[in-house]
Parts: sequence; structure tokens; C-alpha cells
Amino acid sequence: MNNLQQKEFDLLKLFVEVCEKLGLRYYLVCGTALGAAKYGGFIPWDDDVDVALSREDYSIFCEKAQQFLPEWIFLQTYKTDQRYPCVFAKLRNSNTTYIEKTCKNISMNHGVYIDIFPLDGYPKTAKLQKKLERKKLIYKLQISSAYESNCSFKIKILRRFFRMIGVHKRTHRILAKYEKLISAYPTETSEVWCNHGNWQGRLEYAPRKQYGNGVLMKFEDLEVHVPERYDEYLTQKYGDWKSDPPEDDQVGHHYFSIMDLNNSYTQYMK
Repeated sequence: MNNLQQKEFDLLKLFVEVCEKLGLRYYLVCGTALGAAKYGGFIPWDDDVDVALSREDYSIFCEKAQQFLPEWIFLQTYKTDQRYPCVFAKLRNSNTTYIEKTCKNISMNHGVYIDIFPLDGYPKTAKLQKKLERKKLIYKLQISSAYESNCSFKIKILRRFFRMIGVHKRTHRILAKYEKLISAYPTETSEVWCNHGNWQGRLEYAPRKQYGNGVLMKFEDLEVHVPERYDEYLTQKYGDWKSDPPEDDQVGHHYFSIMDLNNSYTQYMK
């Protein structure tokens, strides 16, 4: 592990401890699940950690986890940090700094983090699915006014308009509506579970049976849960996940303006 991965791994251990105390079922997901299945830990060039819980367990975690955490570990959601522009949570080390380029102008906690995603149910009919996706797109466009990223000229114009009318200062209100929309379908009665927070879109819509009860697997020196049918899950997301990508693609996908693993982000805030 490199130094950044070690900080993230420490956060993962705290996350697992809290889930076990609260009796919550979690899963390593995305590249973190791939790392566990293929490397027994981090993908060598990876730069983040992704975990997920069913919406019901995610809600319990967000409500109760902070009381089990050291004061320098911050559970960040749009409710605990109103300028935070995401529909999922992060666990942050407030004694460190990891200011991403996309969020460098947002006044919020910028400590090293791991991502915590809620898994939601999905409507059964095509009509309701189409309605959900249309509303999601509107909310996502509004929220995107808070951060910076590469996008089309049309999206840039929309972002500029939203910023002119102050939408970027009200993301917590938009996210409350967004969360209400995507959490309206209980996971227990849905055949499909969706990770709406991740950037891969419908590749993150998977049969509930893929997750199942989870199976134990080693991640570095920690025993953790990954989706029960992890081969199906990883194949859906990455195709031939057992083969290495081209060398040019063996890079992390987060880009930072400032990384300081020894000092708090507060020293860099304007």
C-alpha cells in the first residue's frame, strides 16, 4: 500500500467496525471489490475505496455511526455538510487533506475519504423507470453546478445558468428531493438494486441476487464482504475483469489539487 491507500484502509477498518457493532450488512463494491477478488487488496494503481449498504442499512449507518467514530473522523452527507454536493456519503479523516479539482472551490470537509453508497430498489414498470430516470437527470444537472468537470458546451451553459440563480448554494435542498426520489422503492421487494451515486450509470443496476448475503474475502489483512455473486457483478461492470487493462489505463481516476496526508484541510481553506 502507498501512503494514501493506507489512510483509506484505516477508514475502511473503522467503517467495518461500526457496521459490525450496528449489525449492518455491507459490501465492497466497484474497484474495491475488484481489488479484493483479483489482488487480495488494493488494485496497485487505485486511489479510492468504495463500499455500499442497502438503503435501509445505509440510513441506520448515517443516523448512528458518528457516535462510534473518533472526533477527527467525519461522516459527510448533504445533511452534515450542506455544501457537499453528492447523494451518497463519505467517511473523512479531518486531520488530512485531499482537495479534488472538481470540488476545490467548495467550502466543505476535504479530508482523505472513502465512499459509502446506498443501494436502492428500482421500479418494476418501464413507465415508472423512465419517469425516475428523467427526474434524476434534472437533479444531477442542478447539482453539477456546484463543482467543476469536463462536459459538453450545452451542459456548461446550463451550469452557468444554474450558478447565476444560485442553485449551487442550495444543493442540500436539491439532494433531499433527489434522495427521496431514488429511495422510494424498498430493496426488500425489488429484484434490482441500484447504486445511483456512482458515475457508471446503469452498469450499477444489478439483480439483487448478485449482492445476496455477501461472501467473505481478504482485503489486505482485513476480512470483508463482497457481493455474493462477485464474478457476475464484476463481469457486468468491467467485462473481462481477470485480465489487466492496457498499461496506459492503469491510473487512478481521482485528480487532486492538494494532497497532504499529515495536515488538516483547514490549513488550505480560503
